[in-house]
Amino acid sequence: MACVYALSSSLEPGVVRYIGRAKADDGTRRLGDHIGYARRGLRSHKCSWIRSVETVGGLIVSTVLESGLSWDESCEREIFYIAHYRGAGNALTNLTDGGEGCVGTVQSTETRAKKSASLLGKARKPFTDEHRANMSISHKGVPLSAAHRANIGAAATGKPRGAMSDEARANMSAAHMGKTMPPVSDEARANMSAAQKLRFALERKKRQR
Repeated sequence: MACVYALSSSLEPGVVRYIGRAKADDGTRRLGDHIGYARRGLRSHKCSWIRSVETVGGLIVSTVLESGLSWDESCEREIFYIAHYRGAGNALTNLTDGGEGCVGTVQSTETRAKKSASLLGKARKPFTDEHRANMSISHKGVPLSAAHRANIGAAATGKPRGAMSDEARANMSAAHMGKTMPPVSDEARANMSAAQKLRFALERKKRQR
């Protein structure tokens, strides 16, 4: 199934700036793609807009306009919504009238190589404290989709809880090499002690059952 979605800024929630479609019912993955391309410096009207929003601490918000569509239906509805929002005065960053899109098409090896070369060595800009706070607020209380939960479950199946690969352990060890831990305050020590006592009490209670 497919969906048609709209992108807007958290700074101007009622102003739609992009219409797209995705081969999923929520468009979450496509939102991540758009933001990722913008942060890596890809040149387009849409990416420039995304960077301008993030520079001042705003967030890019994706809103599903229609879902449960076939791919052909999503093409038709994308054309409709682009015309509708342009007619309403929204300055869309879409370069076309819709209906063609790049999702689901196979790019040539040459095109992939050019994109890779243009992004190579470009690091993402670090988030400001305000941006991190806005991201945290925007995600609080948002339930995970059934597909997202299924993917998390599939990825964790067969793996013991808390287990890390040897490579992950080595990376963590290297990252902390030579660093000294800051002194622990009396309040923190008291909290740690209380947490440990509670854990031991719960474990003892379980064994007695």
